[in-house]
Amino acid sequence: MGEEPEIAVVGTKGQIVIPQQLREDLQITPKTKLVLYRKGDKIVMTKLEIPPLVEDLKEFLAEIDETRKDVRRPTEREILAEIQAYRRENREA
Repeated sequence: MGEEPEIAVVGTKGQIVIPQQLREDLQITPKTKLVLYRKGDKIVMTKLEIPPLVEDLKEFLAEIDETRKDVRRPTEREILAEIQAYRRENREA
């Protein structure tokens, strides 16, 4: 640690201002999400890091494509026929 502490004051609405130098050092900008934890009588605040989903999503969709590559996709006519059958079935129920 060894860093000098910064002081923030709680306003009447319970808001605090993170000192500018800390915001710059930690790249905290407007709309940055922060997570607060309680540790006894202390509050620990950290940036919420959400990993980019793009790569995970690409891998997931590639897996789905791989498992379904030999499955024929239904035609528009088959889809409409299924919808109509479902509606008829539910009307009678």
